[in-house]
Amino acid sequence: MQQSAVAYFTNGRIIIAPVSRTVSGDNIATDPKWFGKSAKKTVIAQAIGEGLAASRADVPDPTSEEWKRQFIPFQDAAAVKNFKTFMRDARRVDIERTDDAVTLTPFDNLGPNNGFEARESDIVTLVTEDTETLAVHVLALLGLRPPAMSG
Repeated sequence: MQQSAVAYFTNGRIIIAPVSRTVSGDNIATDPKWFGKSAKKTVIAQAIGEGLAASRADVPDPTSEEWKRQFIPFQDAAAVKNFKTFMRDARRVDIERTDDAVTLTPFDNLGPNNGFEARESDIVTLVTEDTETLAVHVLALLGLRPPAMSG
């Protein structure tokens, strides 16, 4: 089974959340946890592991009203009042685990009207179960630590 999570960095906070797939095939991120930008690698590693473990398939589709409010917990985690402020300096990395490989996809921020666009040339695929290794790479892709050396 594929497990997914998302990591954001905005307003000085690292935000990590599980990403599940709805019955109709949409992805939905829920239950964000936030940390200060200088959080220890082990803390971020644990949050990534928990986010991946909480990822589910075939979750019920939200109502249109629930979709409208779906991102509010992320704004709260970032301590901002609206999506435009969240997006001002947001960085994003998607985390997807399938079998024994994990793919990290960084995104370019195109602003509040256009969202994010995958930066295909910087995708990192790792064969590891070690969440601390994942944390090193995620933090580097978010621009918070020196680039991780691939081995």
